[in-house]
Amino acid sequence: MKLVRSDSPEVVRCTASAGARASWNWPALGFGCFANLLGLLIALTARISVSARAAEWLCVPVFLALNGYVVWRAVSSRKQWVIAGCTERFYVRLFAWRRSDSSGDNEPDILVLEASEIASMSVRTLDVFLDGLKPKIVEWLVIEPSKAVAEDISKHIRPLLMALDPDKAVYVASEEGRFTIGWNWWRPALRVFLQQVVRECPSVFIANEERSELDLNGIWRGISRNLRKDLKDLSAQERQKLVQAMRLGFGCDCAGLLARYKWISFREANAYLAEVWREEAEAGHSAIQG
Repeated sequence: MKLVRSDSPEVVRCTASAGARASWNWPALGFGCFANLLGLLIALTARISVSARAAEWLCVPVFLALNGYVVWRAVSSRKQWVIAGCTERFYVRLFAWRRSDSSGDNEPDILVLEASEIASMSVRTLDVFLDGLKPKIVEWLVIEPSKAVAEDISKHIRPLLMALDPDKAVYVASEEGRFTIGWNWWRPALRVFLQQVVRECPSVFIANEERSELDLNGIWRGISRNLRKDLKDLSAQERQKLVQAMRLGFGCDCAGLLARYKWISFREANAYLAEVWREEAEAGHSAIQG
């Protein structure tokens, strides 16, 4: 196990030929069609309002600019990868710098793991029931390091991931000695990626999927049955469920459901959720100190 920079020759060379790689999910085809339709609309508008020659002069540069942007984003999305595996070695991007002038640009941001240092890889799936019987599915890639590198991870990697630096977006979480990568914005699909891992690195063990659920239906039913029930009367378990849903990115959905069932404004619902988040964070901090 070691830490390197993303622009090091080793990383650039190996990730370019990686047989298993997950990159930023940029739907180039859909945006390309949208760009062309937008260019056609601009050309038609110019033809009707000005002249055909003006439409030609305007359409060509707009068409080239829009399609050039689509191509550039498609290429850059392939470079913006989160994990790549090649020749029994894996490269994991821990975080991305948001500002080019950040003082931490010279710090290593890629974790390199040999296949022998990985005990297993698996899928963790969470079915989130926000309102109704149809769940929203959240997935993570779970990497279980071997015991041989556990001490190094605790000493060198976990402090990097726990640091709250506003200049970087953390891609990997470290919990209970395992690494987890949320699979909301990466392609290919998680199970397809694991198939690539099997082909590229047959020695890596793929463990069984972990599946669980988070059901928030009871919260809204309790509020709707008793409209006089104050939001502060929600149980500790219900508040923890709300915080968990917000951490998964469903804060806006929870606010909308609170506003609908409690008959309050969206602003009041957001204020309540912010209060719940703050209280849970303070309780967790106190528990750690204790």
